[in-house]
Amino acid sequence: MDSVGKFRRVVGVILILIGVGIIGNVAYKKIVTSNKQNELLEVFESQLAEAKNPDSSEPVSLEPINGYTPVAIMEIPSIKLKQPVVDGITEDVIKYFLGRFPESAMPGQVGNFAVAGHRVSDYTDAFINLYKVKVGDEVIVTTKDGRYTYEVDNSFIVDPDQVEVLEAADYEKMTLVTCTIGSKRRVIVTGKLIGKEDL
Repeated sequence: MDSVGKFRRVVGVILILIGVGIIGNVAYKKIVTSNKQNELLEVFESQLAEAKNPDSSEPVSLEPINGYTPVAIMEIPSIKLKQPVVDGITEDVIKYFLGRFPESAMPGQVGNFAVAGHRVSDYTDAFINLYKVKVGDEVIVTTKDGRYTYEVDNSFIVDPDQVEVLEAADYEKMTLVTCTIGSKRRVIVTGKLIGKEDL
């Protein structure tokens, strides 16, 4: 009986250590992501400040920062989101950041400015509350060209193969994409440009 009890205690300790290890690993990944996001935001905001110089003629597309090319800073006040948007939607990009679909429009341009982000992952949960965004909410996108305000006009769920949501538009459209719980479907939030402010 003592040996059985001892075995159970050993197994219990091992399981606790495994649990602590898993939690520690996820916490470490979240810290790495937070540091990457904050660093990119800091550098990009500094460059945006420099762009206010009337003598500056740099294009919106910036040189990569630590291997990532920043496009904009996205803010959604209704869900308290402020995240950098970088070019691309490869796993290495959206593991840490929001990513702009490569063939989509740039912020403020006629077309479909389309952005993807994880709802929940070991590294980031940037769009965890995207499903809470409502029609009429504002999405503010800041680039070196200006600050663009989009108004949400729709929110719906599609299957992964319904890629028509990424098609170009004949007006300044925005499309935000993330997964549903379980990643079987996609949450889509669309909006239209309602304002532009020069920096």
